[in-house]
Amino acid sequence: MSSSFVKELARYRTATFTHRIGAGLERIGSAVAPRKLILSRSFTLSGRSCLENNKVKVLFFGSDSFSVPHLEALIAEKEKPGSIIERIDVVSPKERTNKSKRDAEDSPLTMLAKAHNLKTFPSPDRKGGFEKWTFPEDEVVKAWDFGVVVSFGWFLPNDVITRFKKAGINVHPSLLPKYRGSAPLQRAILNQDKTTGVTVQLLDPNEFDAGKILAQVEVGMPENSTYRSLESLLAKKGGQLIVDVINNYDERRRDAKMQDPSKVTKANKISREACKAQWATWDASRTERLHRANGFRYPITAGWGVRNTGRVLTISLFDLFCVPESSVASTSSSGYTTDDGAAPSMASAPGTIYYHQPSESLHVVCANGSLLGVKAVQLEGKSKVSAKDFFNGYHVKSGTSRFE
Repeated sequence: MSSSFVKELARYRTATFTHRIGAGLERIGSAVAPRKLILSRSFTLSGRSCLENNKVKVLFFGSDSFSVPHLEALIAEKEKPGSIIERIDVVSPKERTNKSKRDAEDSPLTMLAKAHNLKTFPSPDRKGGFEKWTFPEDEVVKAWDFGVVVSFGWFLPNDVITRFKKAGINVHPSLLPKYRGSAPLQRAILNQDKTTGVTVQLLDPNEFDAGKILAQVEVGMPENSTYRSLESLLAKKGGQLIVDVINNYDERRRDAKMQDPSKVTKANKISREACKAQWATWDASRTERLHRANGFRYPITAGWGVRNTGRVLTISLFDLFCVPESSVASTSSSGYTTDDGAAPSMASAPGTIYYHQPSESLHVVCANGSLLGVKAVQLEGKSKVSAKDFFNGYHVKSGTSRFE
């Protein structure tokens, strides 16, 4: 072996990225310059290695709809020619049906996995947790390289994280350290953030969402975002980001950044009780944002006094919108169905209901005289009905009746 060949090979082994030297190396002889090396066609500028011994196996942990696009992105990447992803297996819970708590059916994530012939394993049971959970075993896989956790709902203990040859990594839909917790999308909408984003971080063995940041992308907040629309947008971005991190893991790990503890904010879940309308203290905008942020889980509710009974029932409000001030000012009083034809005013008591006939909606007075539009309602124990049917069927007096 010539000394020039040895020097050239050593130089490529210590390069900042790994690649395969073609089948490759042209013979070093009289016909070829002695220091020239020909790279394989599988070389890419992204730094992805296609060496067989650099193939990776992924164990994906997920549960809800946010995790599905991430698994889709990994599957699509795995199926590309020259992909470094050799295998994907999935840990996912069962979904309970409405028929019986004992009855269960596959979650959308599990159905996706099975559709692509991926092996699936059950997640920890709610009663036993990780203490009674057995780490997945497979006769072919000795160890997975990556544990990818996306909206899984469980805190992976250190003895699980350390089983992965490279790392346990997590996708979180916020610009960490902002909005650590289980409701970052809801908080971003409720707080009227102008930007949001996605973070891929290393799993921390001691605390949720506290790991080193491997990659992060900022996204402008679309106007009038709902939880579902924002979830869809960030899940797509997250899928792209997790693929990037796996393909360039060594570089991302080398450049990983600690989170600044002084910038940590929490994003706790919004409870059902927190969605009860506060007519005197919340303006219409605040109520409508809460509806967009958390209405997929809990609707905005109020109290409705049943006529001549003294009973107050819970009523859920749907299809909410803010009534523009300009619209109220330009609307003739005949647009509101009241005994005297009066329109809402700053003097109207919070919670007062006006029926707006042109839009067939209820306009409810909120703090500062702002108006919240309501297109549909549902009394407890009853079916959902339109605002028009509620107004006509439940003895609502426009301009006098009130939600509590």
